[in-house]
Amino acid sequence: MEAMVIGGGVAGPVAAIALRRIGWGVTVCEAYADPAGDVGSFVSLGDNGLRALHAIGCRDAVAARGTALPLLRLRSGRGKLLGEAARGRVTLMRGHLVETLRDLALAAGARIVTGRRLTGADARTAAFADGSTATADLIVGADGIHSRLRAVIDPAAPVARFAGLWTVGGLSARPVEPGAFGIMFGARATMVSAPTAAGTLWAAQVPAARPPAGPVDRDAVAALFDGDRGPAAALVRSTQQWHPRTVMQAMPGGVPRWHRDGMVVLGDAAHPMGAGQGANLAVEDAVVLARCLRDAPAVDAALVRYEALRRPRTGKMLEVAGANRDAKVAGPLAARMRDAMMPFFFQRFAEKSGAWMYDYDVEWTTATTPAPAST
Repeated sequence: MEAMVIGGGVAGPVAAIALRRIGWGVTVCEAYADPAGDVGSFVSLGDNGLRALHAIGCRDAVAARGTALPLLRLRSGRGKLLGEAARGRVTLMRGHLVETLRDLALAAGARIVTGRRLTGADARTAAFADGSTATADLIVGADGIHSRLRAVIDPAAPVARFAGLWTVGGLSARPVEPGAFGIMFGARATMVSAPTAAGTLWAAQVPAARPPAGPVDRDAVAALFDGDRGPAAALVRSTQQWHPRTVMQAMPGGVPRWHRDGMVVLGDAAHPMGAGQGANLAVEDAVVLARCLRDAPAVDAALVRYEALRRPRTGKMLEVAGANRDAKVAGPLAARMRDAMMPFFFQRFAEKSGAWMYDYDVEWTTATTPAPAST
């Protein structure tokens, strides 16, 4: 059996590795060239994403490229500790994650072709911008929030929209509290920070009615945090390496249709999150899809089972992602209420309510379909 994976970011190489584990031939088609190290911003893989990578033998290689941060620590802009929890994660540059996953996919026997942009598909045949076509038993859309394959599967599918936040970040020489992934809810923006051996990775998440029309300079970003306590403004002013500005987009209602005629989407192509658990869910999706293809009698049956297994979890995560965005775009009154109530709820419910998110297991060694009755 042959699979064609559209997209060579995070989800695509993981899908390739998982499919190779079940004996499929795989070609990954990526529109852009390979990433070159410190490209883009950083991502954090939580226990659930790392567990899925472990299932296909990739965790150690990925973890070696990043920094392990055992704690999640939340503060208000006034310096108040809102909550702290043991939330193991590995934080690393997105470019380094993609490099590592592509290397692992190649080592597993997958083929990766860059500079090949999907323009359309039908009946298990993909068409590309260079005029070429290719056929496979399965076409997997790992092509992100603006997925072309999603539109092929369902021409009426909704499109992602601005989520009310834009972000900018970088690598700063200013140190922060060690061992903790930090989130500070400031008066005008949210600061996310992660200490690493090379310096502090940070990202400012800025609420706005619309994205900025032009470049945003250092002083303007730092000024967003000048009224807050803590290191946020100093992080910006001590930045050595800037990461590109990004606009957060989301599809709160999700994607109505994930598969059709031997084509399927996963990751942001199936359930755009906009932030947070997006990379983790993409990794989970890829491994669960391969598991379903391994166990089902036919491709179409496997796709039905894959969607049935993943829809409830990703739907719940979309709700959480929406609530997280709402917390970051809260007005002054709502922000004060959030800061007052969060310590109470975080202390009492964080561990229990977060278990469904972080304790999830792709159950690679378990069959996805009941074993046939003996006769």
